[in-house]
Amino acid sequence: MKIYVSIVAMLFASNLAFAGQLETKIVGGVEASMGEFPFIVSLQDSMGHFCGGSLIRQNWVLTAGHCVADGVGKVVIGLHNLNDTRNAEIIKPKRIIRHPKYNESTTDFDYALIELSQNSRYQPVDLNTADIAVPASGPEIMATVAGWGATKETNQTLPARLQKVEVPLVPQAVCNKNYGGGITDRMLCAGYAQGGKDSCQGDSGGPLVATADDHKVYLIGVVSWGEGCARANKPGVYSKVSEAVTWINQNAK
Repeated sequence: MKIYVSIVAMLFASNLAFAGQLETKIVGGVEASMGEFPFIVSLQDSMGHFCGGSLIRQNWVLTAGHCVADGVGKVVIGLHNLNDTRNAEIIKPKRIIRHPKYNESTTDFDYALIELSQNSRYQPVDLNTADIAVPASGPEIMATVAGWGATKETNQTLPARLQKVEVPLVPQAVCNKNYGGGITDRMLCAGYAQGGKDSCQGDSGGPLVATADDHKVYLIGVVSWGEGCARANKPGVYSKVSEAVTWINQNAK
């Protein structure tokens, strides 16, 4: 949970909150139900939770590239309360593959795969394979982000229990304008124009999901970066899953 992408200039980048490091949390959300996100994982080190991720195969996790810069001590699956691991699986990573085009300065291609040392018994999430066209007007397309990140930009204390919040997808052109450029084809934006609901510190790498017409839940984004948390006209920026499906399938075997 570390890096929020810079937009164009390094000077501007210093003001950004990286999903993991500066601000990556669920703001304006509610506690998730037990078992509502069986695929969500907590990436932990000796200090505890630092990033989220999603189980996409029985032995593979998808997270953000910036989350794995310093390695991963353990992957915890089936967790609801960070302080209660009785029903959770604690699995050591076997291998970490960061996207070869990951760019630390722009946070483009912010993807990483973690191969687990053993299979998980939990149900993986389905990957979205088609690009999502967000209309400039008309009904909003809603998505849900979940994680254990901080609940206020000004309070970096992480909640013990898993949180979730529903946010609308933002048209690419609108998001790019809001950030003064720097939103690439690998990025997907979500949030309200007035702010108030968002992911933040500690949520990096975690899932942005949407329910399709077939009533199945699909992973559409990976928490990546943003400017602050839940600020007006500064939506959360996610790594678009559909843009990485080919790379995922080539490596997560």
